[in-house]
Amino acid sequence: MSEELKVKDLGTIEFSIDKVCTLYFHEDRVLRGIHSDYITQVKEMFDSGMMQELVEKQLFVDTWISDIKIEGYELVIEHKRIPYWNYPYEWSFTMLQRAATVVLDANEVANKYGYEFFDVHAYNVVYDMARPTYVDFGSILKRDPKNGKSWSGYLNFYNSFYMPLYLYNKGFSDLSNSIFLYNGFFSDQDLFQLRHKYASFLGSKVGTLLFKAHNNTRRLSVARYSRVIDKYGRHKHIDKILKFKKAFQNRYTINKARKLIKRVNKSKIDSYWKDYHNDKNPANDSRFLRITELIKTQLKDATSLIELASNQGKFANYVLESTQIEKIIATDYDKNALNHIFVNNENKEDVLPLVYDFVRPNNRSNTLKIDQRINADIVMALAVTHHLLLTQDVSLAHIFKVLESLTQKYVVVEFMPLGLYFGDLDNIPPVPKYYTLDWFRDAFSEKFDHILDEEVAINRHLFIGKLKG
Repeated sequence: MSEELKVKDLGTIEFSIDKVCTLYFHEDRVLRGIHSDYITQVKEMFDSGMMQELVEKQLFVDTWISDIKIEGYELVIEHKRIPYWNYPYEWSFTMLQRAATVVLDANEVANKYGYEFFDVHAYNVVYDMARPTYVDFGSILKRDPKNGKSWSGYLNFYNSFYMPLYLYNKGFSDLSNSIFLYNGFFSDQDLFQLRHKYASFLGSKVGTLLFKAHNNTRRLSVARYSRVIDKYGRHKHIDKILKFKKAFQNRYTINKARKLIKRVNKSKIDSYWKDYHNDKNPANDSRFLRITELIKTQLKDATSLIELASNQGKFANYVLESTQIEKIIATDYDKNALNHIFVNNENKEDVLPLVYDFVRPNNRSNTLKIDQRINADIVMALAVTHHLLLTQDVSLAHIFKVLESLTQKYVVVEFMPLGLYFGDLDNIPPVPKYYTLDWFRDAFSEKFDHILDEEVAINRHLFIGKLKG
C-alpha cells in the first residue's frame, strides 16, 4: 500500500501562481500535487509520450507519476532531485546560451503534441551539473489553435534570455547578471532604446510612445486567444482587435526567438583573469601534483569538492581524473574564465561551473544563499588569499567563515608568505608586519582542526584542516 502524506507535514515554496499543480518537498523527494482541473491534461501529457520525449532528450528534469499519495490530490507526480541548485546570475555567457536553447528545443517537442511552455523565465531552468534542464512542470499548457504559430512565452523568453545575451554581445559586463539579481534593473524599454537609437534621438516622449506601440503589438500578438476574449470581449472594437492580433501573431514565434539568439552568439565582455591559466598544465606542475597526492592520502573519505577561484578549471579537472573525488563545483568570479570551465565540461555529470565571488556573493532576496544550496566534502581555495588580504582589505576571519560555511568536512587553502610576489626574489613587495606564516597558522587552527601545512612552492604554503567538532 502506497504512503499517504499530510500536506501540513510537507515543505513547499512561499509564493506560487501555478494553476496546474502545487510543489511539495518530502525528505529528499520533489513532488507536485496536480490540481483537479488539470488531471486529464497531465495524464495526457504522459500517455501521449510527450513527457517521455522531453526527458529522453534531456530537455526536462526526469519526471514520473509518483507512488506517493498526498491528501487532497488524486494525482501526484515526482521529479528527480537536482543536488546543487543554481540560479541564472551564477551562469556564464555560454551557459545562458545553452539554457535558452533548451527552452526552445523543449517548446518544439511540446508543440508536436499540442502543448507549449509559456512561463519561460530563466529561473525555470537549472543546471544539473554541466547540463541545463527545464524544471517547471506547471508552465506547460495546451496550445490554442486560434493563436496560429505565435508563442505565448515569447516575451518571457525575450526578456529573460535574449536581453542578457544581447548585453553580453554588446560588451556590458555587469548588466547581464544584474537583470537577474534586481527585478526591473534593466527593462525591455531600456533594451528597445538601446537597439533602436532613433527612439532616443526623437526625444523621450516620442521614444516612449514608439516603445509602447511596439510592445503592445507584441503583447497582443502572443496573448492566448482566450485571454484576449476575457479582457476585450465586451469592447466595441473586439473584431478589429482580433483582426489585428491575427495579422501580427505569426511574427512572434519559436523560430523568431531562435533567430534572435543566433544573432547574439558571441560575448564581447573583457576581464582581467580570463587568460591566467592558458599555459597551466597540472600534470607537469609539482605543486599541483603534491596537492593531488594529499587529497588522495589525507582526505580519503571525501568524494565532492568546491574549488573557489578555479579560473579555467584545469586543476579541478585534473583532480577529478586523478583522485577519488566524484563531483566538483568549480567557481570563479571572472565570467570569461568560468566560461572556459563550462565549454570544456559541457554536458558532463561530474562538474558544475558557477560564477561566484566567494567574499562578496550575490543573491536575490527571494533566492537561497549559496551555502544553503551547495556544500561539498572539501572546499579548496588556492593562490587567492593574498589578493583578498593585501589588495581588497578582506579579513582573514571572513575568508575562513566562508570556507567553513561551504564545507562538510575539510578545508584546503594556501597562504602566500611573500604576499604579492611575482617571481623576482630581488624585488619582493613589502607586506604588513602582522602578515606572517605564524599569524595565518594560528588563525587557521582556531577555526579548523589542523591536519597539516607545508610549503608546496615558492610563495605557496598549503594548509589542510577539518571542521571542528
